[in-house]
Amino acid sequence: MASRVPQNAAIWTGRDEGREVLKGDILLDQGLVKWIGHADKHLLDEYQDLNRVDARGRWVTPGIVDMHSHLGVNSAPSLRGASDGNSRKGPILPWLRALDGLNTHDEAYRLSASGGVTTALVLPGSANAIGGQGAVIKLRPPTDRSPTGMLLESPYETNTTLYDPTTHFRFRQMKHACGENPGRVYSGTRMDTIWAFRQGYEKARQIRDAQDAYCVKARNGQWSGLGEFPENLQWEALVDVLRGRVKVHTHCYETVDLDDLVRVKHFRKPPAAALFATHSRYKRESYRGSEFAPRILADAGIQVVMKSDHPVLDSRFLLFEAQQAYYYGLPHNLALSAVTATPATILGLDHRIGFLEEGYDADIVLWDSHPLALGATPQQVWIDGVPQLATSHTADKPAHFQRLPRTPNFDKEAKEALKYEGLPPLKPKASVSHAVVFANASTVFVRDADSTTGIKQVASTYSVDGLFSAVVKEGKIVCVDTSTSASRCVRSALQESAMVEYVDLEGGSLAPGLTTFGSPLGLEEIMGEVSTKDGYVLDPLQDRVPKVVGGNGALIHAIDGLQFGTRHAL
Repeated sequence: MASRVPQNAAIWTGRDEGREVLKGDILLDQGLVKWIGHADKHLLDEYQDLNRVDARGRWVTPGIVDMHSHLGVNSAPSLRGASDGNSRKGPILPWLRALDGLNTHDEAYRLSASGGVTTALVLPGSANAIGGQGAVIKLRPPTDRSPTGMLLESPYETNTTLYDPTTHFRFRQMKHACGENPGRVYSGTRMDTIWAFRQGYEKARQIRDAQDAYCVKARNGQWSGLGEFPENLQWEALVDVLRGRVKVHTHCYETVDLDDLVRVKHFRKPPAAALFATHSRYKRESYRGSEFAPRILADAGIQVVMKSDHPVLDSRFLLFEAQQAYYYGLPHNLALSAVTATPATILGLDHRIGFLEEGYDADIVLWDSHPLALGATPQQVWIDGVPQLATSHTADKPAHFQRLPRTPNFDKEAKEALKYEGLPPLKPKASVSHAVVFANASTVFVRDADSTTGIKQVASTYSVDGLFSAVVKEGKIVCVDTSTSASRCVRSALQESAMVEYVDLEGGSLAPGLTTFGSPLGLEEIMGEVSTKDGYVLDPLQDRVPKVVGGNGALIHAIDGLQFGTRHAL
């Protein structure tokens, strides 16, 4: 394996709660980070076949860790023969293992790796209260193409090896779920699901207590009539949960579900929260989801992890979840940690991944811009020191893309989200201004019916020094001028309008609003709740359309069911 040296990089290590940034080089050799610093020529001379990569000041981070994924068990392409994420053999199945259904030919592995994901926890789905055990895998194809070869650290129970107390403990991972999903699959209620939990954990407690009593007698030399050690293959994993040897990952949304789980399984400390940034309101239990949740939870001292739940969200874009969380107020160090250091720590693997440090796995990503800048794309991804991208698809970007992006102040909105439990009032802000001055714009686009694209650029800092101001009256841009207090554009607005509102774009762009096509916006409030939709539209190619609605020749108009005031319009 060739040694590699990304040089002249801005190195985000993950240390100091995500605040440590070093300048220099990284030596990758034999699958490990050998050192971080400035290249010593004499040291490098010791390595043959050395591959140098000039980062040119760009950012290097640890590989992204996806702590909630179904890669390999809900595979791409999505085929019935490779759908192994959920068993429907009962609500309590702690003995099942995602590893036993892992598809090593899932096309999504390399796609996810192209987005910087190097490690994923593959979990069973959420159809069951206890769906089974997860598997932490590297996204580099193993030479033997086996699921076992993809494991990051094989738990002792997987390969029947003995525990070595001189090394880091190898935790197993287990999936729990509550709320709507198991209730829907097994036609039950939350009460039924929690009763299933209580039964399962009671069985595990009985076995644990019998084992403890056995060990007490053995230590005291009371061997007479002791018999065999009490074990049960089906329940041994849940017994290990009670002994703190298994990390539990629970699919839960609402307070009632979280409260139920706390009463079923007593936690030693507050759990972490794995979240989507903005993906919510698709079912009732997620309807109170807020884009400010990561920031609010972090402020309360909760460890925040951003997840993909792949294929719910494409894990290739997991970094985008961190970028959105940062935009809505999660501190930058915690946002980047939320897809690297924090999930690695929660998984019990922070001795190998999630950080850039000597002796750690050589899982690193070289980005074309600051990782929290929208559009940040890997120039190269190394897993165990092996480059994963034959060709990178990046663009040359201005220098300011290497800086941490500025974000709005959402303190007021975050407080309202907390005050109204995720559902702040939908009250539009009435404008009393006669004119609006958009100051400090870097580019301005307007509609143009004569162009092939329907839009044209009328101002750009690439062609003119300085930023621009644009004046809008009665919904139309009336003038664009250089952004100075004495510009003709602004003077005209001040002279002709009694009320003028100023909006500082801080170097942003002004453009016509976007148009969505085929969206159920205004026809559907909660996707998973039939009563919040406008109903089923009959297809004359598949159904017989009743005459009362026009028969098979009827033309259905969405506008007839359109409602305004939906939260999805925010």
